[in-house]
Amino acid sequence: MLYLETFLYYTFFASAVLFYGIGISRVGEFGIIKIPNIFFFIKNIASIYICAILSWIITSKILLPLRITEIFPLIVFLILVSVSTFFECLGRLTTNKLSTEFIISYIIVFLSIAESSSWVNTLVICTGIICSIGILSPFIITLRQRLCNNGQKVNQKFYSIFFIFLAVVLLIFSVFDISWLNPGVLR
Repeated sequence: MLYLETFLYYTFFASAVLFYGIGISRVGEFGIIKIPNIFFFIKNIASIYICAILSWIITSKILLPLRITEIFPLIVFLILVSVSTFFECLGRLTTNKLSTEFIISYIIVFLSIAESSSWVNTLVICTGIICSIGILSPFIITLRQRLCNNGQKVNQKFYSIFFIFLAVVLLIFSVFDISWLNPGVLR
């Protein structure tokens, strides 16, 4: 039950896209070309989960006993670069498709390691953040299609309306329960 509450908390009440700002600029720039690319999603999700587990193990078993947990962002960075590069090379050799995305994956892993207490909790937080991005992506892509016709690049007009849209969604989530900062909001 605790993991379900954690998942719902990071998916809706503390939506990583809305409250933490994970991927706001990148999700707005995602084109329709990347949507059918299933390898893009598989590679990034596998990279996130593998990096999260390895980073949590190194942080809890090595950095915490040595009392040098301040360098765990560097450890997350190095592991994610290694895992992501391996999957990117494997993907280019087998499918010859480009699937680069680093910053969103890094921030997801960083947030899940920073706010977790166990490796299972890390995976639950990663899943909640990924679902949060997945829930808002269709709305953001639709808004982009409506505002940027004829293949225009993302411009100031898009971002001004985009941030108003995010503010409205944030207010809807916040009005639902005024104690959205309280982790016990689901009880």
